[in-house]
Amino acid sequence: MISRRLAGPCAALVFLVVALGGVGRLAHAGTLSSSVLGMFPKNVGEIGYADLKTARQADWFAQFESQVLPTRFSHFERYLVSAGMDLHKQVEEIVWAAAAPQRPDASAGGSVGNAAPGGPPNQPQKFSGEEVVGIALGSFQPDVIDSFFKNQKLPTATVRGYTLYAFGSGTSPGDLYFFFFDSNTLAFGHREPLEALIDIRFGDAESFLANDTLNNLVSEVNGQGTLWAALDKTYAQETIGRLLPDLAQFPGAQPLLGRISGMTIAVQTDPGVDAQITPHCATTDDALTLAQLLQAGLLYKRYQVNQYNADMAKAIDATSVSADGDHLKIRTQLTNDLLTALLRSNAFSFQM
Repeated sequence: MISRRLAGPCAALVFLVVALGGVGRLAHAGTLSSSVLGMFPKNVGEIGYADLKTARQADWFAQFESQVLPTRFSHFERYLVSAGMDLHKQVEEIVWAAAAPQRPDASAGGSVGNAAPGGPPNQPQKFSGEEVVGIALGSFQPDVIDSFFKNQKLPTATVRGYTLYAFGSGTSPGDLYFFFFDSNTLAFGHREPLEALIDIRFGDAESFLANDTLNNLVSEVNGQGTLWAALDKTYAQETIGRLLPDLAQFPGAQPLLGRISGMTIAVQTDPGVDAQITPHCATTDDALTLAQLLQAGLLYKRYQVNQYNADMAKAIDATSVSADGDHLKIRTQLTNDLLTALLRSNAFSFQM
């Protein structure tokens, strides 16, 4: 479980909208094509997109990324650099998806095959945690990576003609892998969803485009922000509960939160950050009631943080909450100066 050291609800909201996929990236509004969306598996609960190409032009980007990038992905990034890949120069866009763990099938056994030297197990154990898969779009040199792994005798696996490169021993069910569809498309994540990408390529599995519920949410937000993301019912409720735990303590709030059916996130920059989270509520009354409860919670939190963190109080002042039909709209607008001040105080840092 991730434990975030955040100095108030506004910081949590900004963390979510700018670093949801585990990496921070900001740029101009981006629209993701259906051909890329169709590469992902059907059974994901969260999908998001970010444009990295112009994000790195922001003066504060490097500091922001260092605070929000989970430790494991930071290690993964350094690992790829050692293999001859410069992510900061080669990756222009990134898309990610996540799926909650499936209940294990007791009848399946769950045994692990023996690993061959320099290779993964023949029958890798199913990973019991959240599975993450992503696509990085840019310009890559697959031959350089392949030579590095062969020379170092590092673990790899071959799946239907594609070489999967392991980050780790290649024997753990939680290991990350990556492979190249071509010189412009790199896939990364846990092994099972990566193999699902390959199955989709061969026409043997349903793609994300068959996920009507989440795909409709993507249609609402695709192209509407610098970074955007869509979350299904499970992910939306879990995310709001984690980021705003105090809200659930208000009388009557828990049933309202339990009826949220999905959520979209959009971030615009230039200048500063303009981020909006939009949970989809069951009714207009639900949205209005939650807006009133959250407004009260923000006022109380501002009173608390103003005594020790004036910048965070300003950030809360820059957060508005309203109801629009059955949608709850939470919007945060930060200037470059305020964002820089928050970064200086490590407001977005967390540990994994």
